[in-house]
Amino acid sequence: MFRMLVTSFLFVAITIAGGCTKSAPIHPPTAPVQGDSGISVSGECLRKVLQDRGAVLVASTAVHPTPKEASTKVIEAHEKVKAAVKALNLPEYTPETEGYSVEEEREFQNKKWVKKGFRATMATRFETSDIARLGEVIAAASSAGAERVGGLETFVSPEKMKSEREACLETATQNAVAKAARVAAGGGVKVGELLQVAESAGRGGYFGGPQYKAAMPMMEASAVAEDSDSAPAPVVQAKAVDVSVSVTARFAVQR
Repeated sequence: MFRMLVTSFLFVAITIAGGCTKSAPIHPPTAPVQGDSGISVSGECLRKVLQDRGAVLVASTAVHPTPKEASTKVIEAHEKVKAAVKALNLPEYTPETEGYSVEEEREFQNKKWVKKGFRATMATRFETSDIARLGEVIAAASSAGAERVGGLETFVSPEKMKSEREACLETATQNAVAKAARVAAGGGVKVGELLQVAESAGRGGYFGGPQYKAAMPMMEASAVAEDSDSAPAPVVQAKAVDVSVSVTARFAVQR
């Protein structure tokens, strides 16, 4: 009886073990490797983008005995400047008030400060999409009586930057695919499907900052105004800036 039970138990154990062996899955040789394995690479895109907008800062000043009189006179003078610039009919023209102030004017004479009245200052930033014509703005404002001109800047508009960055993302992803193929070839495997891709935070944008400011500080406009009839307006040229976008991607591996 005991021998029969042992024989039956061994038969059942062998049957179960054999069944487990037959049902075990077998991966084909070309199946992608699962889990955390794979190829991780970065993709980059670097392109030149031509600036499409520019601006110049123009200020008017007036000194008079009282704050009210100084304020009234500077507003009148600055309105003439704004009208002269507006008459240029610049494309996508935008005037923005940059500042306004009234301060007491004093001079140091005979070892003491002497009151000279009050100085009022009003400044406007004129922006346009025609960068080459910023020189005309300087000449027109100076001829209309502006006291100071400067703050010249050229830059890429937010709309153009968004379009250029999105186009660069596609190029960066293609670069990642090509790099993954070279990495796989070096390791004797093949690249499988794309598992994950993401834009790298903090890696995209301009090199050197979001905009370029030309080396033109605020200067007295009288020098420009004196020669405005005989000398042509200065020519301002757009600058090409570098825009960089980076992505990180992970691919499956095939043996």
